[in-house]
Amino acid sequence: MQAQLFRRALPAHRFFLGFALVAALLRPACAAVPWAAPPTTAVSTKSVVFKNGDATLRGTLYLPASRRKVPAIVVFHGASEPLANTPLYRHVRDALPQLGVAVLLFDRRGSGASSGSRDVSYETLADDGIAGARALRQMPQIDATRVGYWGISQGGWLATFAAVRDAAAAFAVAVSAPLVTPESQMQFAMSNRLQVLGYGAADVDAMLYARRMRAGYLRGTNSYAEAVAAIAKIEQRPWFDLMYLPTAQSLPKNPADSSWKTQMDDDPIVAVERVKIPILFILGAEDPWIPVATTVAHLREVARTHPLLQYVVVPNANHLMMLPPVPERMEDADPKMIASDVPTSPAYFMLLGAWLQRTLGR
Repeated sequence: MQAQLFRRALPAHRFFLGFALVAALLRPACAAVPWAAPPTTAVSTKSVVFKNGDATLRGTLYLPASRRKVPAIVVFHGASEPLANTPLYRHVRDALPQLGVAVLLFDRRGSGASSGSRDVSYETLADDGIAGARALRQMPQIDATRVGYWGISQGGWLATFAAVRDAAAAFAVAVSAPLVTPESQMQFAMSNRLQVLGYGAADVDAMLYARRMRAGYLRGTNSYAEAVAAIAKIEQRPWFDLMYLPTAQSLPKNPADSSWKTQMDDDPIVAVERVKIPILFILGAEDPWIPVATTVAHLREVARTHPLLQYVVVPNANHLMMLPPVPERMEDADPKMIASDVPTSPAYFMLLGAWLQRTLGR
């Protein structure tokens, strides 16, 4: 669910809007050339290892050169991008140290160099990041009073949960985080996906019915047999493997054995209402993965009594803060796409940097 539905080539002139950071982030590394000059800023790296329960998390801290202690951000992953070296996070790693903010990127539990079970609750994933923040606060280069979180998509949920669960959190940024339950979000996203792929209302209805029967079985409102029958009717459809549904045969006979049961009805609004620190929600105006209009309505209501909450909808940006392409396919259906997708919206970069500088008093 952490990708976007649309893709088109960017016009070249968009990269010359006076925002040098965008070009720097997208330019591939290359060998030295005769006109190359040494940079005037320095960023050092430090391996960081920390634990949460039985999981050992391994990552890298990107630290700006400074004579003073600096604030820091812990990065939470999108569901389909668990590795620290995923290009999606490169802009945070490369840009924020230039603003004087250290960045911790780590491999999500059960992925890359990190151990631990992948089959855990959102709260446990949030606690992984909180453990990373604790490790940072022990470092002499880090200002322990200014450590916060950034996350995208599912990671945006986790950044919000961490903002509540970590009493020492200073701020949080949630990018493309839907303020609806995970099951509602997936119904929205998969309906859009089928339509973009060219399927009609009958296919959408059949998919939604199967999702509702599966969710009802896990909640105890309909039977296992009803859920199996609904899934069996669609599992031979050419789009089934793109819908994030189990096959009829793999549906657990005991609802307690399903990790989705513990996640599907989590209500992120409850966490948002409890946030007491500065938090920024960034949403894309062209995001087919999440119900942006519904999310904005919730945020507008909460912001009336939570003055530290801010939100912005970035024009033309999609789920990954890319300028929107033509309808094709979702990135997580093709590993090659995950390996290359990066934010490209100049407005997103500017909004993120400006908010952090205001919030951190820089």
